[in-house]
Amino acid sequence: MSNQGAGPERELTIRKAGIDDLRLISVLATTSFYEAYFEQDDPHDLANYITESFSHERLSEELQSAETTFLIAFRRGRAVGYAKLRDGEPNESIENKNAVELQRIYLIERAWGTGIGEILLERCISEARSMRKEILWLGVWEENKRGLSFYAKHGFTRVGTLTFPYSDSVGINAVMQIEV
Repeated sequence: MSNQGAGPERELTIRKAGIDDLRLISVLATTSFYEAYFEQDDPHDLANYITESFSHERLSEELQSAETTFLIAFRRGRAVGYAKLRDGEPNESIENKNAVELQRIYLIERAWGTGIGEILLERCISEARSMRKEILWLGVWEENKRGLSFYAKHGFTRVGTLTFPYSDSVGINAVMQIEV
């Protein structure tokens, strides 16, 4: 039976990542982050951030942390994106402290506009509910119009800002949340 013409949900699987997925998460994180920001960011800042944030050592610690959940999205068996939830102290803008952070959600560029991002976001919301959280929150760079629009379209509201150290720069992120 062919999946041709089928919606993205019929060709998509999402699963929790484990330590065996370390290299895959590293490659997905590096590729998707670079594709998302290479046109607007200083190349050295981008390279420094990627090297620091997606090193095997750092990702190994995060994958083994009880506070962190990684999800990997596969389309037709090929990894196309991932998400990272972090259960820690929420940003000061989040009044309801029973919250979990959607720290990262990225797709490789050729998966943009396919509906996979929406499905991965819904899975993150489902994970937040299974953690018995009431709020899913995130920070998105104020200049990321695509991201701001995506989250607003899916019910997130802006509740504040946070500073985001980025290599030699500091960005301002909009803090957004949704009740789950």
